[in-house]
Amino acid sequence: MSAARRGERRATLSLRAWIVLAASVGLIALSGAAVSAAVPDAESSDGVDTHRETASREEVLEFWTPERVKQAKPAEMPVQSVECVGWQWFVRPHCW
Repeated sequence: MSAARRGERRATLSLRAWIVLAASVGLIALSGAAVSAAVPDAESSDGVDTHRETASREEVLEFWTPERVKQAKPAEMPVQSVECVGWQWFVRPHCW
């Protein structure tokens, strides 16, 4: 007796479903490779340098006199383009 006559369902996919599945898996793999290639290495010197200050609170207050505070200039901060907000960075290579 066949599976259809016994009331059992066979798990089969049509050719179209297999093509969609293969294309989806391929796109996911390709996008993962693109993102991993775009992420900078942690060991590279192109990133942001960080360090901890070991000065005490008193030393910091002694250094930052009112005159120095008035003459201080803010550091330039990187600006992210509006185009690269949300998931747009993923589809726009210049956002990487």
